[in-house]
Amino acid sequence: MILHNNEINGKVIAITGASGYIGSSLTLELKKYSVKIVRTSRKKLNPIKGVEDWVLDLNYLDSWIKIVSEVDIIFHLAGNTSVYNAEQDPKESLMSTLLPVTNLIGASKRLYRMPKVVFASTVTVYGLTQKIPVSELITPHPITIYDLHKLFAEQELLMASENKTISTSILRLANVYGPSISETMSADRGVLSKVTRMAFEGKVLKVYGDGNYIRDYVYIDDVVCAFLYASLIKSTEGIFNVATGKGSKVKDVFNLISSEVEKITGVRNKVEMIEWPIDVNEIEKRNFIGSIELLKSSSKWKPNVEIEEGVKLLVSHYAKEYFNNELS
Repeated sequence: MILHNNEINGKVIAITGASGYIGSSLTLELKKYSVKIVRTSRKKLNPIKGVEDWVLDLNYLDSWIKIVSEVDIIFHLAGNTSVYNAEQDPKESLMSTLLPVTNLIGASKRLYRMPKVVFASTVTVYGLTQKIPVSELITPHPITIYDLHKLFAEQELLMASENKTISTSILRLANVYGPSISETMSADRGVLSKVTRMAFEGKVLKVYGDGNYIRDYVYIDDVVCAFLYASLIKSTEGIFNVATGKGSKVKDVFNLISSEVEKITGVRNKVEMIEWPIDVNEIEKRNFIGSIELLKSSSKWKPNVEIEEGVKLLVSHYAKEYFNNELS
């Protein structure tokens, strides 16, 4: 349990994108508290005891009127999560990212009700930053359609917060990794999970370029914790990095996964450097470490899982699946 019960007891909490990678883990954590949990989705979800499901289309104002009229805290994680899907269908990306936010704000205006909104954004809105660590004071310079749309949504939420229509905490997430009951469906997300699966399958682990580019990998339990703490921040508005403040070379993390899997299977997977694909987006070549002082000073949050421990936990999770497959 992350929070004291008296901090969140009795709240009605809605999670959009609750069936996704982070949303599913957030739902399970919230079940530890005396709160009413509502998951929203356009289709029926697999039921969870003690969790209420509302079938709603977030692109419609009426859906948000229902949510805002009954809910105290909204964790908004729904929408496109893929850089490449956004490139292929910019209109759909814009609609799924911005229209729900517009209607959420519209519902709050109509009802004169000011919910707390915690919005899942991304550190890639900063673009190709030259200096690290990157703080929230750096002006975003998105270089992808996906990040541009995320920034649009951020700006609309901030404008509504300034106008006292809603209260919002925007979380710019670094590279989230770790086991969850729901894996991401986006090909360009959840890379370490995919690599771990490949390692158990005995495949070569391929790293683009020289593998020396830096990522700030933040474990999913720490991310869930950040969402909970952000929901209690009293300020009307705020943008916060959710990272670790530490960087790891991608090739080193792939080798770490290979080493941990070897302890279980007895087989060492080769880590091979290959050429970047011709159509790769330049954002993939970035170096990033996030400054996390603002969220730490604004709440009780801090990251607790180092990359070495996190990889062990990730490998242990997939080891169970590996052995089940071996026995079947």
